[in-house]
Amino acid sequence: MKKITFLCLAFILPLGIMAQEFPLDFEVSEDDNWSAFNGATVAVLVDPTNASNQVLELTSNGADFDGASINMGTYIDLSDDNNNTITLEFWTPDATTRTHLLKLEGASSSPTVTELYFSTSVAGWQTVTLNFGPGLANDYPILVLFADSGEGNTATGTYYIDDIDGPNGAVIPPDPVPSGPATVPNAPDSEVYSIYNDSPGFSTNFPVAYTFGTLSGEPDLDASATENKALKFNFGVAGWGQGEGGPDDVSSYGFVSFDYWAGPTVVGFDFVLISNNGGITEHKYQISIQEPVVNEAWTKVQIPMSFFTNIGFANTALWQWKFSPLNDSVDNSGIVYVDNILLTQNLLSINEFDTESFSAYPNPTNNDWNIKSNSFMSKVAVYDILGKEVLAITPNTTETTIDASTLKSGVYFARIEGVNGTATLKLVRQ
Repeated sequence: MKKITFLCLAFILPLGIMAQEFPLDFEVSEDDNWSAFNGATVAVLVDPTNASNQVLELTSNGADFDGASINMGTYIDLSDDNNNTITLEFWTPDATTRTHLLKLEGASSSPTVTELYFSTSVAGWQTVTLNFGPGLANDYPILVLFADSGEGNTATGTYYIDDIDGPNGAVIPPDPVPSGPATVPNAPDSEVYSIYNDSPGFSTNFPVAYTFGTLSGEPDLDASATENKALKFNFGVAGWGQGEGGPDDVSSYGFVSFDYWAGPTVVGFDFVLISNNGGITEHKYQISIQEPVVNEAWTKVQIPMSFFTNIGFANTALWQWKFSPLNDSVDNSGIVYVDNILLTQNLLSINEFDTESFSAYPNPTNNDWNIKSNSFMSKVAVYDILGKEVLAITPNTTETTIDASTLKSGVYFARIEGVNGTATLKLVRQ
C-alpha cells in the first residue's frame, strides 16, 4: 500500500517515535517524520519513476523560504574537515535553473547553524554533493530542506528527494517530557480569545494564516484517550510563532495567559506580542526577567494586557505572536512545552483551573492582605500592573500576611508557588 504522510504548517513529532540516522532512504517509517513550513507540503510516497522505491516529495508554494525539516535520532557530525560532505538524490520536473538550500540547525557550540545553497538545472534525477566548510560542530540534530530558496525567490515546484547521506555522530539523548498535560482551563467561552488551545475549544480564535521559525513538535501529553496537545520548543535552535492576515482588534481583553513546562537547563525565554498599526513592533514579556523561570513543573503565567500596551503594543492591531529564546540567544538552550495561550477579559480564577483553594482578605485593603491556602505555600510574589515584582516573601506555611502599607493604591497580582504548582490572585490596594 502506498504510504503518504502530509505534515503542514506545524512541526508534528509524536512522542515515542525516534527520528532516523543517515542514510535517509525513506524505506523505514522513521524517515517519514518530516514537517513542512511556510506553506510547503511534504510526503513520503512511492517513487513515480520507480514503483519499487519510496521517496520524499517536497512541494513549494512560492514563499521565499518554504520547505520541510526532520529531527534526527542521531546527530549529524561535521566536525571532521575531511568527512563533512552530505549527498542526496534530487529530482526536478524540467531543466529550469532552480535554487534550493540545505540547512543544519541546533548544535550546542558555534556555529550552531550551517547551510549551503545548491542549484539544479536538469530534468529528472541528479546527485547533489554538498561540501561543508571547516570548523563545524559534531552535534546538529535538525536537517532542513528549502524547496525554492532565497530572498525574493517565488518559484514553485514539486521535487523528489532520496538517499540523503552524510556522517553520523552520537545518538541524541531523549528530550525531557512532562509527566502529563497542563491543567485544562474552564473559562467562560464569551470571555476568551484563544491563540493556542485544543482542550476545550473556544469560539473566538487567532486566525492563523502562516507560521514562522522552528517548532520541535506538537505532542499529545495526555496518556488517556482524551487528546491534549502542547507546543514543543527547542530554544537551542530557534523560536516559533504564527501570523494572520489581519490585524485583529483584541482591545476588549484585559489579560494574557499561558502555561509552560521548562526543561532542567532552561534559564528563561521570551513571549512576544507583535502589532501592526502603521508599523510592525514587537513587545516582550520575559520569563526570568518579569518573573522567575520554574523548571520541570507546569506553571501558569498571567499578564495584564496593560503590560504590553504600556510598552507600545497596539491592542487594536494584533498581527503575530511568538515564543523565542531569552534575548534571542540560542545559548539559553532547552526544551519548553507551552499550552493554553489565551486572551481573557478577566483574570482566570483559581477555581477555573482546578487547583488548590487560595483566598486573600481583606481585599481591597489599606494595610495588609492575609493569604490563606489549603496547601503549603513556598513563595508569594506580588507584581504591579506592569508586571514588575514589588514584594516577595517565603512563608513556608499555609497562611501568611503581606504588608501592603508601602504600596501605592492600585491593582496588584500575587503569584503563589506551592507543592501543587502555582496560582495567581488579583489584589487591590485602596
